[in-house]
Amino acid sequence: MQNADASQSVDISRAIQCDFCKHWYIMPCTDNEQATCPNMIWLRSQAIVPAQQSLRHHYIPQFYSKRWSDQDFKITEFSRPYKKLQSKRVYPVQTGFADRLYEMKGVPPSAAQKIEDEFMKPVDDHAAKALDLLEAGDPRFHTEAKHRSAWSHFLITVIMRTPKDLAVLTEILADDWVRDFPMFEKKYLARRKTDDPETLQGFIDQNDPDFLARWAIEDAHELMNHDKLGQLLNNLRWFVLTTSADVPRFLTSDHPVVMSETLTADDSYLFLPLGPHRLFVAVTNAAAEERIRRFPIAKLVDDTNRLVTLQASRYVYGADNGAADFVEQHFGNPGPRSLMERLRDRRKERAKETVAGE
Repeated sequence: MQNADASQSVDISRAIQCDFCKHWYIMPCTDNEQATCPNMIWLRSQAIVPAQQSLRHHYIPQFYSKRWSDQDFKITEFSRPYKKLQSKRVYPVQTGFADRLYEMKGVPPSAAQKIEDEFMKPVDDHAAKALDLLEAGDPRFHTEAKHRSAWSHFLITVIMRTPKDLAVLTEILADDWVRDFPMFEKKYLARRKTDDPETLQGFIDQNDPDFLARWAIEDAHELMNHDKLGQLLNNLRWFVLTTSADVPRFLTSDHPVVMSETLTADDSYLFLPLGPHRLFVAVTNAAAEERIRRFPIAKLVDDTNRLVTLQASRYVYGADNGAADFVEQHFGNPGPRSLMERLRDRRKERAKETVAGE
């Protein structure tokens, strides 16, 4: 009877399908258990081509950056590793990546790259297909919700998937951990066994030293799956602006999304350059769309390029070297805070207010 009562309180939506038997479980095997499970070992051995995990993780997807490529299939990469601006022609595969960026540390090797292989890659693949439909004016983009949702999902990831964003998220979680550590330490000491380390930190160092890095990746995954933000983006008015050949070209960067502080106000907006002469725009209403369509196009390109460059962390990209002086002028100067930075600052302000009120 006790088991029946417990089962009634379980949220069935949290069930996960077993990769082997295809049954759904509320409490599925952990990654460690799957790594040693004879059934899973056998199943993986039957693959015609064994799955090869990806170690080079592109936070600027190649399907996106290659839109600035020319006949040589290369794009121009601007960077400032030191004081002087550098530019070079590179293939999209050669830039906008970090090895093991989304790796789940402290889990079996078979599961370590799941975020990249089972989340990031499908997001990018589905977004590439959705963008093709959007630009072609294919009615399926509007009649089949999966395509619109795929593009929204991609936008969310682009906003928060870079090394800098993950570092800020790790900072947020580290602050939370420091704040709550005394409480956890007290609980640990109350339950500590005689052969356990004397302190909670000692226990962590011995058993799970990578927990904070893994925690950050898990939280990033959850944030990039944010249903409410995805629905908010789905509900905006979308359109693509195309500029003529005599207008300066759009740039992009490793932080290419230009957006207002909020996406719910009447004057809210979100821009994403789609190539040298194309710009994706999302706004809240028809009046905002009309204002942007009437905005002087050369100034719109200039304003967008300036913000895209100011937001850049390591790289700015162009179709050629023609914007070198522009990038030199703006790259490295203070720019708008990223969504993750705003979240961090807001949490710190609230923490100060809480302390002041005590």
